[in-house]
Amino acid sequence: MRDAKSTLCHRWFQEVWNEGREDSINDLMANHAHIHGIITEGQTGGSEGFKTFYRDFKNQFSDVHVDFKDALSQDDMECALTNFTATHRETGKKVSFSGLCLIRVEDGKIAEAWNHYDFLSVHQQLGKLLA
Repeated sequence: MRDAKSTLCHRWFQEVWNEGREDSINDLMANHAHIHGIITEGQTGGSEGFKTFYRDFKNQFSDVHVDFKDALSQDDMECALTNFTATHRETGKKVSFSGLCLIRVEDGKIAEAWNHYDFLSVHQQLGKLLA
């Protein structure tokens, strides 16, 4: 039987997002990590690049919570299914969105991550139109 709570993904979402421990980013992500889906080309990558995304997200949203639904792990790969809830600071609106994060683990840290989250629904929940 699998134990999703024993994965690095679970630790990541619990410590970084639910507990708001930014210092855990350096503990759990390699400095050279490649991050797909939330960091665009030309932006700083690795743990420092992720911190930029993290701080920006936390500046826009409060009460961030990740409901860790499940995870699969094999060899050096893990995949987690999660649901985020948060409150948009500017409007006070609550948002909820789900997604998947696939990571490659190297030396006990995230070395590469592919993020597929439903940010379109966040924009829709906030009443924003995309041009």
